[in-house]
Amino acid sequence: MKLEGPRVTIRRMVADDVDAMMAWRPFADPLYQPFDFPRTSRSDQLRWFEWRSQDSARRLYTVLDEHDRVIGSLTLREMDGHRSARLGITIGADYVSHGYGTEAMSIFFDHYFEAMGFQEIVLDVAATNLRAVRAYRSLGFRQISRHYRAASHASYHTLRTDPHYAHLRHLFRRRGTGYEVMFYDMALSREEWRARQKERRGSTPAY
Repeated sequence: MKLEGPRVTIRRMVADDVDAMMAWRPFADPLYQPFDFPRTSRSDQLRWFEWRSQDSARRLYTVLDEHDRVIGSLTLREMDGHRSARLGITIGADYVSHGYGTEAMSIFFDHYFEAMGFQEIVLDVAATNLRAVRAYRSLGFRQISRHYRAASHASYHTLRTDPHYAHLRHLFRRRGTGYEVMFYDMALSREEWRARQKERRGSTPAY
């Protein structure tokens, strides 16, 4: 499988891609540090890749930019026949805020709903990941519920205590001796995606 857009290519992940992902620089902003590529050994990462690759309920894909650089990963898990699957997407720190993630999802969803025949795609996202939440909503995802998870990553302490992130404090709650952070559960159906694409094709620029 190889999907190509104006700037982005998506293909099945191979072991060599793991080395490129390990070379991504960490995020500087605490908002996004929980989503850094794990800093473990290469052997551990390769074992992770082999294990995930052999899981029949998962699919692993790599996102390349127009210069053929590995800039992200896209995964499906919890695949339920052709009914639904859970999406995961990661874009390296040097490549965020350039529209790559939105473009990658747009071309992948055409393939997912039509060629693969799925009825719905679901995801969960930390409510503090403002950039991702905006991107998902721009693609038509609707929030269907919310839940909390342990705020165990060190950066969540900064988000709770630094005045610069005071607008995010309502997304945390105390649980026992620690804190939890809110996650949104979101979904997009095939019919919703088709309708959105039809609307986009029928729209005309305002200038």
